[in-house]
Amino acid sequence: MRTGIVLSSYGGMLAKILPIFKLGLGGKIGSGDQYISWIALDDVLTTILYAITNDSIIGPINAVSPNPVTNTYFIKTIEKVLSKPTSFTLPAFIARAVFGKELADSLFFSSTRVIPSRLLKGGYKFRFSDLESALRHTFGVYVNN
Repeated sequence: MRTGIVLSSYGGMLAKILPIFKLGLGGKIGSGDQYISWIALDDVLTTILYAITNDSIIGPINAVSPNPVTNTYFIKTIEKVLSKPTSFTLPAFIARAVFGKELADSLFFSSTRVIPSRLLKGGYKFRFSDLESALRHTFGVYVNN
């Protein structure tokens, strides 16, 4: 199983950038054109169970949402969900200085537009296939804007 960026406010990339956004200092990273293949934590857990219990799922599995998004879209959606609009752009050299070159390059600057083909063909139904609902669930923000 290969996973994308797992959405959790308790760890990983999202937990690292969340305090920055809560202060209203978030923004796109680099050009913002790089794709992010993400998945809600709930879907990671259920895809593992689904793959273990479904005999038709054979071979590598991409545990990612069927809707990858650009960094710009990802950031704008976080801003919308948290009601914390920003207009900052984090230049690549600052991201590399803060997070380290290897981590920054792998999390923020690699563009991955992965589709969960085997899961979809196997009939898996994502609980969170759109980013906004996944982030609302992750952050515990359920009001409609």
